Amino acid sequence: MGDMPLVLLILYTVFIGFMTLTPYQLDVSPEGPIGRLLQFFADHQVTSWLTYTLVEKLANVAMFVPFGFLLALHMGRRRWWVGWAAGAAFTCLIEGAQVTLLSPTRFGTISDLITNTLGAGIGAVLALLIMVLLPERDEPEEVERVVR
Repeated sequence: MGDMPLVLLILYTVFIGFMTLTPYQLDVSPEGPIGRLLQFFADHQVTSWLTYTLVEKLANVAMFVPFGFLLALHMGRRRWWVGWAAGAAFTCLIEGAQVTLLSPTRFGTISDLITNTLGAGIGAVLALLIMVLLPERDEPEEVERVVR
């Protein structure tokens, strides 16, 4: 895979930073797109269990799955766990910044810390499974060339 996981990880980390460290959240008012979608779910018996709190927790998990996945792929089979540990550290930084620097508009919570770390862990474990199930690529053998 080369450097592709690292390049994607850098881009995805910037995306997470943008989503979590800007002063304003997505529009979650009842009139906004998320509010209308949640109202749609609430209006139907089959999906009425999809509350804002549950959707927020699932979104937090989902947002960190690619982070853990890409970092674990980059680190390899022996250090796959770094994807999980770095996800936990990164979310600690995010939640800390939200509590201290962005407190008027953002809210750092233990729940976010747990769900983000869980997402990074799921991603790292998925990457490990893929690395274990897929055979390692053989590096091409060095060819000795003689110049005459």
